[in-house]
Amino acid sequence: MSAAPLSGPRPPRRIDLGGVTVDLLQIGTFRSDAGAIFGPVPRTTWEPLVHAEIDAASRLLQSLNLLHVQTSEANLLLETGMLAAGNTQQDEVVHSVSARDALLAARIDPDALRYVLPSHLHRDHAGGLVTSSGAAAFPKATIVAPQAEIDAVASRSARARAAYDAPLLQALFAESEPEPFITERQLLPQVELRLLGGHTPGSQATIIRGSERTLLFMGDLFMRPWQANPRWVTSYDDAAWVSVDAKAAIFAEAATEQWLIVQSHELAAPVGHLVADRDRFRFVAE
Repeated sequence: MSAAPLSGPRPPRRIDLGGVTVDLLQIGTFRSDAGAIFGPVPRTTWEPLVHAEIDAASRLLQSLNLLHVQTSEANLLLETGMLAAGNTQQDEVVHSVSARDALLAARIDPDALRYVLPSHLHRDHAGGLVTSSGAAAFPKATIVAPQAEIDAVASRSARARAAYDAPLLQALFAESEPEPFITERQLLPQVELRLLGGHTPGSQATIIRGSERTLLFMGDLFMRPWQANPRWVTSYDDAAWVSVDAKAAIFAEAATEQWLIVQSHELAAPVGHLVADRDRFRFVAE
């Protein structure tokens, strides 16, 4: 089987929402088990969608996508990718630079960030909150997350210990306490946070409103195009029924209002919008 190779960072893509600019940074790639990503979907259904990218071990090629947001009020970072040792972490499944190094390479000052907003705190989304030495990667920024996600990191649950880099995050939060919210928070006039749950207890959506366009980012609740069908959930979702209902509701809103959407792990065409298709939706790349 010929599979798409791992690759490093790609050039940033600038998105202008009108008074708000968003830089999409694809900082590297990694591989993850396709069966786990597609969860209950039969292999005969999903394999034709990804046959060009899966390797001999049936692993998908996934991108690590970050968003740098600049408003008139503040600069923000959505996601931090994985913990990278030095400039590059490269083994059989990961090839990525750190979020901080990716920002510097794009001529973005990481110390000018006011907020860092991981969609959730799994290691491939929040690993870059710390450096290889365990220090805060963005010491001048405030981490904002739902209280449910912060509580999950502190949990003694065996599932939580497997999903989160709990010791690193707990040490970081002891030094740099995150700002929690319960269900919704208007962080800035242009930035709204919503607790969705499902994938993790505190999976959140970030909605960024410019004068011309609104952008939605949902982390692993919408990581790749096929998840436009709300019923397609991963084996990693802690509460799949919550994921399905939360996605169906916000997808309907996004399709009606023609929001732009950026997917967390799509490499080739991560930016697009949703179109209603019977009782589900289709992702259309832009």
